[in-house]
Amino acid sequence: MRNLVNILVRRGYSTLVPKFEEIKIPVPWGHIAAKWWGPQDKQPVLALHGWQENCNSFDPLMKILPADLSILAFDMPGNGYSSRYPTHGQFHVLEDVLALRALNKHFAFKDPIKFLLHSYSIGAGFIYASNYQTDVERMLVIDYIKPQSLDGKLLANAGGQFLDKLVDIAMDTEKVKEATLEKHAETYRKGVMNSISLENSKLLMERSTALNPETGLYYITRDPRIKINFYFSFPNEFFVEMAKNIRCKIFYIRAKKGLVFEHPKVIKAVQVEIEKATDVEYVEVDATHHVHMEKPELVKPFVLDFLFGRKC
Repeated sequence: MRNLVNILVRRGYSTLVPKFEEIKIPVPWGHIAAKWWGPQDKQPVLALHGWQENCNSFDPLMKILPADLSILAFDMPGNGYSSRYPTHGQFHVLEDVLALRALNKHFAFKDPIKFLLHSYSIGAGFIYASNYQTDVERMLVIDYIKPQSLDGKLLANAGGQFLDKLVDIAMDTEKVKEATLEKHAETYRKGVMNSISLENSKLLMERSTALNPETGLYYITRDPRIKINFYFSFPNEFFVEMAKNIRCKIFYIRAKKGLVFEHPKVIKAVQVEIEKATDVEYVEVDATHHVHMEKPELVKPFVLDFLFGRKC
């Protein structure tokens, strides 16, 4: 065993248990909370979570990766422990892009960024990579091909009810729902079509809720505007044009039992332009949308190889 440890160390692999530090990054509207896994004297890979989730999303994966890898998994604005944007309008994907830019300026990264993206967060990574071509080296994307775009029919047919929900939130008239942590986890699990176990859903809820000491129950703390997907993005034509500007390498991990929210023709229109513009690779794994939580061992080799140039 000692010889094996020595070999691993000589090859640059750490045999320590992965550890993280909770940090807060100051931004003009408050702070961005994050878990910095591994050494902080290296430029980290930036890990962005899915819709209504938080950086706990990457805990199962991080715990099986080598401890000497530097990965900064953070809560996007309004999620987890990060500050909300001080606006009463509709939450928009550009706010996530703004957060990425603020992070980049704070750390003054010397090298191009490497992204580890799950689901919804491809929107921020995609737009960032298109606007700041030389600032992004590569993106590993889990179970999403492109940012979800606006549906014109949805806007035309349901706009009023979505706007009313925003008004209720702004006027603080929306009733706060309290429940046990397990109940919140069950509700979220149903919302993502059971692509996540109750245990891992609870892991996410631990960073998305707070305890009311008077009732002994928990309430959701993330920005409620995030759940209203109305004017939260752009028409697909926008993403078709943005795709033409992407130059970073992209590796897609598709889940056989993944989630798809748009018509294949809509996805294909953007996918074609991405493949024309840059180097793209695909792999399919036998898992659900939350493969990085449910079966992190399937994601591990691609993280090591594509993002860190290592082999398992």
